[in-house]
Amino acid sequence: MKYRTKPGDMLDAICHVYYDGRPGATELVLEANPGLARQGAVIPDNTVIELPALPEPEDDSTVVLWE
Repeated sequence: MKYRTKPGDMLDAICHVYYDGRPGATELVLEANPGLARQGAVIPDNTVIELPALPEPEDDSTVVLWE
């Protein structure tokens, strides 16, 4: 998906909302958008950012010691 920035947009906030707070999202977006990190903390208006699909999360099952 492509996202066009609005005034005041910050990458970590975009990733938090779009990816629902999943860990590692910001790093993957930076990999998919070479040079984006050089834009600074507040990304310029109308910058198009590629938001790639994240890999499926690993099984996060818990172990119950007492049942």
